[in-house]
Amino acid sequence: MNKKTILITGSSRGIGKAIAKLAVNSGYRVILHGKTDSPELKETEKELSIKDKLVFDISDKNECIPQIESWIENNGRIDVLVNNAGIAKNFLKDIQYVDNNKAIEEFNTNVIGTLNCIQAVLPSMKENQEGNIINIASIKGYPELSTLSTLTYATTKAGVISLTKSIAKAYANQGIRCNSISPGYIETDQVKDWNSETFDRIKNGTLAGRIGKPEEVANMVMFLASEQSSYINGEDILIDGGYRLKGK
Repeated sequence: MNKKTILITGSSRGIGKAIAKLAVNSGYRVILHGKTDSPELKETEKELSIKDKLVFDISDKNECIPQIESWIENNGRIDVLVNNAGIAKNFLKDIQYVDNNKAIEEFNTNVIGTLNCIQAVLPSMKENQEGNIINIASIKGYPELSTLSTLTYATTKAGVISLTKSIAKAYANQGIRCNSISPGYIETDQVKDWNSETFDRIKNGTLAGRIGKPEEVANMVMFLASEQSSYINGEDILIDGGYRLKGK
């Protein structure tokens, strides 16, 4: 039996790397991805003994789609697409200071980039009458959890959740599922930059009383990628330690 293949965008570190590691351990053929062939991507490639890698800017349709299509043509199908790559650029104290260029960059990566990757895999998935797309959104995509400081980023992640539902509705009759995951605060590079006051405030704002781990998001990704979740489609799943319920 051939291994199922999974493409994980933004898989050099953090959540993406955790997904790649669990996918390897679960028997998948893993395709790593990075915007550049960075030292982190090379290290992940070496550490996990992964042979498949794509390097392109997901926001650039002329880079993204041809590279994914070429891989499929030369290697076979992609069974699971995980749209993990994303950026946050605008951090605001006042709406007067919105940097439109940064906002556009966020939209082009988080929304258009996600759409580009989906466009690239859909023809093959439709032909095979089977496929699984998992988009990484954010709790910031929920209106009650959006904040001024991440205003433009939050808008893009709300867009990812909406896009997910649209894809699920459009292609369910062709054997394709599409779900999203909205992580809360997870132990990534961003958290390392927090001061102790911010860390304690966020930690205490969860019912779990702690920050989440990348592996916990990866576990949900692999569940959604499996047949165990075959009755789940068009959903967004929060992994936030109860942050939303605590009302922060």
